[in-house]
Amino acid sequence: MRKIIGFIGSHVLYFLSDCVDLIMEKTNSRRFFPLYRKLLVRSVNVENWGGGGGAWGALWAKLR
Repeated sequence: MRKIIGFIGSHVLYFLSDCVDLIMEKTNSRRFFPLYRKLLVRSVNVENWGGGGGAWGALWAKLR
């Protein structure tokens, strides 16, 4: 159950950070960068809490 929650939570946070990135790109503004960074960090934290396999799983697997 924990892995499923981590997987879904990680993907949701990653999707939200992608939406914020799109807004920053369209408005040509870096005002939302702190929010973007927090969402990405939380995405990784949720994935690690769940045991891996979320949005960042493939990236971390290549680095290990």
